[in-house]
Amino acid sequence: MRTTVCLTLCLLMITCTLPLVAQNNAVTGAVVPRLVSYSGRVVDVDGKPLAGIAGVTFSIYKDQYEGSPLWLETQNVTANSKGNYTIQLGATRPEGLPLELFSSGEARWLGVRVNGGEEAPRVLLLSVPYALKAADAETIGGLPPSAFVLAAPSASTTSVLVPTSIPTTAQPLATGTTPVTTAGGTINKVAKFDANADITSSQIFDNGTSVGVGNTAPAAKLDVSGTSIFRGLLTLPALSAATASAGKNSQPMNFTASSFNSSTKKAVNESFRWQAEAVGNDSTAPSGKLNLLFGSGSATPTETGLSISSQGLITFATGQTFPSGSGSVTSVGLTAPTSDFTVSGSPVTTSGTLNFAWNVAPTNAATANAIVKRDSTGSFSAGAITASLGVTGASTAVGVYGESTGTVSGDNGVQGVTLAGPGSGVAGFNNSGAPGGIGVYGQGDTAMYAYGTTTGVYGHGNSYGFATDGNVQQARAAGGWVKAMVQVGTANTVNRCFNSTLGGAAATTPPCGFTISYSSEVGNTIDFGFQVSDRFYSATLATCSCGSLIPVLLATPSSSDVNALTVGVYQTGTSSQIPANWYLIVY
Repeated sequence: MRTTVCLTLCLLMITCTLPLVAQNNAVTGAVVPRLVSYSGRVVDVDGKPLAGIAGVTFSIYKDQYEGSPLWLETQNVTANSKGNYTIQLGATRPEGLPLELFSSGEARWLGVRVNGGEEAPRVLLLSVPYALKAADAETIGGLPPSAFVLAAPSASTTSVLVPTSIPTTAQPLATGTTPVTTAGGTINKVAKFDANADITSSQIFDNGTSVGVGNTAPAAKLDVSGTSIFRGLLTLPALSAATASAGKNSQPMNFTASSFNSSTKKAVNESFRWQAEAVGNDSTAPSGKLNLLFGSGSATPTETGLSISSQGLITFATGQTFPSGSGSVTSVGLTAPTSDFTVSGSPVTTSGTLNFAWNVAPTNAATANAIVKRDSTGSFSAGAITASLGVTGASTAVGVYGESTGTVSGDNGVQGVTLAGPGSGVAGFNNSGAPGGIGVYGQGDTAMYAYGTTTGVYGHGNSYGFATDGNVQQARAAGGWVKAMVQVGTANTVNRCFNSTLGGAAATTPPCGFTISYSSEVGNTIDFGFQVSDRFYSATLATCSCGSLIPVLLATPSSSDVNALTVGVYQTGTSSQIPANWYLIVY
């Protein structure tokens, strides 16, 4: 939260007059108002003004950047549409601003925090608030008028005011404090009520710079002797807000042990420190980690290498060995069948390396002792086998083999069993719908052996040798299946077509990857997108508006493009084109 602060500080100073008069005369004085006018502006992180009610905490500090607040209060302010508001500092306290804040003459800084966000940069208070020192005019020697009574006059003197309570110690007062005296008490001990009207010393010791609880020699700003309980969140905030150039660590938590050094004959502090540290600063995914640091003696603790990530993953320091030998786990070992593996380095008890090596590496051959579920002959059985090539037979080996012992039908190499619907012996499937799912693939002489001849797919008797609900694709230079089909209408357009080099819907969606052009001299020229000049092809006339004319259908390879064929329908004995529908097939 960034707050634009605009200070308007104004203090009305009214002096008071305390005349010394004869007995029974009244003592009168004017009260200085201990409020300071302040105007500010509430904005969001983007600098846009926020309107409405906001909770604002105002803090006064001795220093510009560090230190705890000398005074603070929280007020609910009402900002206008531009985010501006005005309040009175000290309005939430019956006594207003404490006089001692400004009585020392030292600089004072004001910090503002909106809705619990980041505190805005502190602003130096100008000289006007120091006029609060003028309120000393309400006292005599630091004591209120009520602390004085009229002493009994002598015959030759005038009555004077004397204090009813006189300090009982010569202990110097802390700078900027207003003394209140009472009988008894211990120097630097915070007072407490031990009865409704009795004040005595508490366990809290305050020497002006440090506070001790249970001790009178605090070694830090707050030094607690004895067990402490925090019934709430204990927060160690970041040292400051991160910037694009640097992340900021948390305030540290130190744990200190003391070890005796035999060579120096002195005790040495051994300090461990837990500290949250920034990770991925100035990135789209900033994070943090918890690190352990260590320092001996007066050395500043440094990273040990042990840390915990934001996901709870532990990174160990270099040189870490497992196990230590003193825990419940004392060793880590590994065993494996000696027919398959060689294991060395096991077990590891303190540090070491486990070595794991094959005796017989897995291959695609039926090798005994290979890492498969096998029998004594090297064969294996499995419920389901998944592989990128399905089942492949290399060289003269058979990819999938069904063996018969004397019957004609034999055992099926690949069989589809019908349960609730048709069973597929071999199925090719592609989730994306793109080409590439191959049901049966034959390479070389034999890829799948079923019965009789060494063929890729064989159908015996009344069974189908090949059946599919989808398109069939074959390499362009291979024979047996149609490579392309096209039916052209009288408007010289592709009405129906098939292209085996395309996959999916494109194979049957006109124009199926073909391009067609027309010339009155040669007829239609069709470019198939692949070479057809070395393939078989045939053209068939479908319908013709010929009348009494006798049509002649002529299909020839293009003289300029090996991917194209030219088809013309002519009147007998002429070169005139006749409108017609015709088919063209490439094998």
